[in-house]
Amino acid sequence: MSNTVLHPDFFNLVGNVRAMRRLKPDPVPEELIMKVLNAGVMAASGQNLQPWEFVLMDDPEKKRWFADHYREAMHTRFGISPDDIRKGENKLSRALTAVLYQIDHMHETPYLLFVCGKRDWPFKVAEEDRVGLAPPNYGAVYPCVQNILLASRAVGLGAALTTMHQVFEGELHDYLNIPTDYGVVVTMPIGWPMGKFGPVTRKPAETKTHKNGWEHIL
Repeated sequence: MSNTVLHPDFFNLVGNVRAMRRLKPDPVPEELIMKVLNAGVMAASGQNLQPWEFVLMDDPEKKRWFADHYREAMHTRFGISPDDIRKGENKLSRALTAVLYQIDHMHETPYLLFVCGKRDWPFKVAEEDRVGLAPPNYGAVYPCVQNILLASRAVGLGAALTTMHQVFEGELHDYLNIPTDYGVVVTMPIGWPMGKFGPVTRKPAETKTHKNGWEHIL
C-alpha cells in the first residue's frame, strides 16, 4: 500500500453522480460540452475501434419533436399520462416526480445528446442466425457513456440516461439521418442542474461480491 497512488477526488466524484433530470434552460457553452465529450472518447476501447458517434441536438424545433415523441412513449409504455401523475392518481407518482418534470421540460434542455454505437453481432449469435440489423455493441459504448456522466459532473453539469427512444427509434433515425449501421444506445439530456448534487445510495460491494463461486459472499 505504501506505493499506491491515491486520487481521492475521483472517489469523491464517482459517489456523487446522481441522475439529474431537473435541468435549467440556461445556455451551456458548446466548448464545455465538447470538453465532456472528449473525456467520453478517452474510454477504454477494444482494438481501439472507438465504435461511438454522437448526435448533439440544440435546435429548438428538433428538441420539441423529440420531446413530443418521448412524452408519447412514456405514456404508451407506463400506461399513465402526465396529468395522472400530477393528480397523484397513480402509485408511481412519487417515484416519477423527477421524470414528470423531464417529460414536461425535455424541449427546454440546452442539449440532447444521442450516443450511438456501431452495430456488431455478439459472438454468441451464429452466422446463420444473423438476420436483420445487428444491435449496437452496448458493452463497447457504455464505458464512453460513463465517462460522459463523470465528466459532466466534474464540470458541474447535470445529466441523466434514458433509453425510451427505443420506442420510436426508427422515426428518430429517419429524423436525424442516422445511418443504419449505427444504433442509438442512450439519450442524455445535459444542462445546469436545478437541484444540488449529492451522494448516491448504494449497497456496499462486499454485499454484492461472490468469491470463487456464487455460494460464497464476502
